[in-house]
Amino acid sequence: MNNQLLITKSESEMAVSNQNNPSTETTPDFWHTWLAEERLARVLTVVNFITLLIGWLLEGEDAIGTTAWVFYAIAYLSGGYFGVQAGWASLRGWKIDVDLLMILAAVGAALVGAPFEGALLLFLFSLSNVLQDYALDRTRNAIRALMDLRPHQAQVRRGAEILTLGIDDIRLDDVLLIRPGEQIALDGIIIEGESAIDQSSLTGESIPVHKRVGDEVLAGTINQKGALEVRVTKAAEDSTIARLIKLVEEAREEKANTEQFIDKAEQYYAVGVILMTIAAIIIPLLFIDEPFGTSFYRAMTLMVAASPCALVISTPATVLSAIGNGARHGVLFKGGAYVEQAADLKVVAFDKTGTLTVGKPAVVRIATADAFGEEEVLALAAAVEAKSEHPLAQAIAQKAAERNLDVPEVKGFQSETGLGVYAQVNEETVYVGNLRYMEQLAVDVQPLLETIQEMQDNGQTAVVIARQRGAQMELLGTISIADELRDNAAEVVRQLK
Repeated sequence: MNNQLLITKSESEMAVSNQNNPSTETTPDFWHTWLAEERLARVLTVVNFITLLIGWLLEGEDAIGTTAWVFYAIAYLSGGYFGVQAGWASLRGWKIDVDLLMILAAVGAALVGAPFEGALLLFLFSLSNVLQDYALDRTRNAIRALMDLRPHQAQVRRGAEILTLGIDDIRLDDVLLIRPGEQIALDGIIIEGESAIDQSSLTGESIPVHKRVGDEVLAGTINQKGALEVRVTKAAEDSTIARLIKLVEEAREEKANTEQFIDKAEQYYAVGVILMTIAAIIIPLLFIDEPFGTSFYRAMTLMVAASPCALVISTPATVLSAIGNGARHGVLFKGGAYVEQAADLKVVAFDKTGTLTVGKPAVVRIATADAFGEEEVLALAAAVEAKSEHPLAQAIAQKAAERNLDVPEVKGFQSETGLGVYAQVNEETVYVGNLRYMEQLAVDVQPLLETIQEMQDNGQTAVVIARQRGAQMELLGTISIADELRDNAAEVVRQLK
């Protein structure tokens, strides 16, 4: 979609997915080569700047001394290293581009006794390339973070055998054995067991999602509670996480429209400048009998002046500024093309969790049955939930701590996956869980049913608390939990309108 933007924020990085894109693996060799070239470019740019500055400081009043020429030579070699390679590659393909033009202009400046100007041209040109690489560092970091989300091997059951295999050796319809706390290696369908799955690395949603037999699970997510058996439905290169990696990787290569226009027009521009330079040498010699030295000096001045430094450096610098500013505020632009497209946006879709909200569940409201007080219900719920690692449990425990409540000790804590938890508190069994759990326990929730439905209608998660005395189940209350809006969320939405 050309005029829509999806803004998401996950715990690792921000990501945008597209179900229609296949994926390929990103090899370590690629990263080593890319990063080595990037480091070399930065070092050479620094060397170029320092040596051209020293050469300029060593220039005499009337002539450029040998020492100054040595430093200028180093500046030319360091500043033109990648430009010469790119220009030569273009010439071999029968093309003339701005890389070659910049090299010719710099050499021409040196030939007419202006090596500082030539070295400065090369510095500006190499600096523009370094800025582009720096602007894409965030995207490359996102790719590496996504690659780290997926385990490299998994346990597989084939018949009576249990094998540990690399993910590339796992076939479709293989059965993965996933223990509590382990990452899921490949996309698949649960065929045995149920558990809470932490999908925050992919979706940004801090609350785990309950999964049971028949539900789909995704590579890179974490199995929190029960043991699972998962039938593989997608190969490693086709998994959701692999598609994310491929998307971000492709986006790195996408340039802004202005950059694309420059790329298309640069050959014609470079050829035009070279032809004008040749004409500036030949025409005065043929028609006005001007000395060659004068014509050549004027032609080289023309070539240096026509070198597109401003055009080459301005667009990457602008894109860098936008990408860097976005990164400081937690927004990842996939590439320069998307920076320019932001001007034409008509629809903005926010991933709520961690973007418009703080990304951490908190207690919003406590409602109690007639015979109980808020603090009593909260203390009992916090006592049971203190043994749980679930984000909703932590929110309840945090609220009790904020109120400095005296939380009783519990015994015999047990967790019912997808339903809730229970424990012995003061010789009574206290249950904390969802509405379905209460229905299974035959708890009469009718006194608070309207309140629970109101909480759910407001986008809050209702946690119900009950206790058992002898054979009798008694409703204590309900606590609503939600991921609270950021203080400036309303202002952000208002400004976007």
